[in-house]
Amino acid sequence: MEFSSLFFIFSFFPVFIFLFFILKKESHNSFLLIVSFIFYYLGEGRFLLILLLSIIVNYIFGICIQKSNSKKISKYIFIFGIVFNVGLLIIFKYTNFLANNINVLFTNWGLNPLYVSHIHLPIGISFFTFFSISYIVDVYRKTSSAEKNPLNFALYISFFPKLITGPITLYHKISSQILKRNITIDGFSYGVKRFIIGLGKKTLIADTLAPVVNQIFSIPSSSQTVGLAWLGIICYTLQIYFDFSGYTDMAIGIGRMLGFKFVENFNYPYISTSIKDFWRRWHISLANWLQTYLFLPIAYKVMRKIKSDRFINIKVENWAYCIGAFFTMLLCGIWHGANWTFVFWGAYYGIFLVLEHAGLGKFIKSLYKPFRILYAQLIVMVGWVFFRSESMAYAFDYLKAMFGFGNGNGVEYYTALYLNPEVKLFIIIGILGSFPLFPKLKSLYGKLSLKYGTTSKSVFNSGYSILYTFYLIFVFVLSSMSLAVGTYNPFIYFRF
Repeated sequence: MEFSSLFFIFSFFPVFIFLFFILKKESHNSFLLIVSFIFYYLGEGRFLLILLLSIIVNYIFGICIQKSNSKKISKYIFIFGIVFNVGLLIIFKYTNFLANNINVLFTNWGLNPLYVSHIHLPIGISFFTFFSISYIVDVYRKTSSAEKNPLNFALYISFFPKLITGPITLYHKISSQILKRNITIDGFSYGVKRFIIGLGKKTLIADTLAPVVNQIFSIPSSSQTVGLAWLGIICYTLQIYFDFSGYTDMAIGIGRMLGFKFVENFNYPYISTSIKDFWRRWHISLANWLQTYLFLPIAYKVMRKIKSDRFINIKVENWAYCIGAFFTMLLCGIWHGANWTFVFWGAYYGIFLVLEHAGLGKFIKSLYKPFRILYAQLIVMVGWVFFRSESMAYAFDYLKAMFGFGNGNGVEYYTALYLNPEVKLFIIIGILGSFPLFPKLKSLYGKLSLKYGTTSKSVFNSGYSILYTFYLIFVFVLSSMSLAVGTYNPFIYFRF
């Protein structure tokens, strides 16, 4: 089930909210857990059993690690926990990919290929596996205590607003909210507003641009032209941002209505001035998870292995950063999908992080800010080509077309065929929405209201509230109409 569906907005969620607020507070967590299971079952059916298996096994691992009096036994349990979670991910996400690549080798060697029936990828498995791994690691490191109440642990893993595509919440940062939280009118109001903004991002911007992206990326690479290629990647750059950040806004909004405060996941990533800055702003919860549970352990391991201060006349700290950054981003790419394009995408970002650390970053910092933004955005857009393409060959051919080396003649497929007035409008809205214009306008509005005294400030605030309310109503109505007449466009990150 999706947040941006008429069934969820007008049936599932209103009934859920009504029942939630007529129940006693003591029953809230149990009710949320039941609803979360129903939510997942309505989307994935029998694969709810995989989620339940993950919850039960990781709960037992956490308790066993904490209760063990032997460091050796505790370590073995911890390793088994990591192997279980990674193994679960490999079975459901990478089996088909591995089998296909093995069959290529077998065919080249003259051997009979393996037969592996298609394995369904349960929605959200990448995310709830990360929840579980971070929990096991934190309990093993003793930075967090194991949750003794199985219902509270199950709610942490399966809580429906964040279950499907995050944000990735760490147990030690949300456990106190599971035990106790305050639901206020202001908080609920903020949640509603945040949900509507996210709904508008998804249905009005991302879903309008999605058909253009799908059509252009389905054109044979031999027919791509410069105009088509750039239109396609510009639309996809906006689509993936507003699709994913829109879902995050809705998740954060639902959480706030229920008294939860989730971490922010985006901070205007397309105004980044470097690739390092981009990963501080894009999918922030994933970047923080990767830094805590992959980058730092790899970097520390490298520093321990290299005994001296320098190796090949390079400081050990630089070796640690470069090796840690590259392999972290490589694994980030693999986590995103079972395709060589994702592997390359991760390695691509790893290389640029290494290059920026090695000296490119200093050069970039010497440029004017618009040029730094242009540099980062170009690197990101090239990366999105690999992220969106079905194969490496198509991605490279697409890039050739982008930079004027394509073979398309523009007769059968031409830019104007896909660039209608609606698409033009939402490209402009998407570009403007990628910059922090509204926060700056709000800040300017606040300064003006202060300048003209208390009475004027009150008038300003009232006027702003009225205008913003009408704006939200307009977005909600337009989004609902779009859902009623539009085609189905699932969230991009449901694939991962």
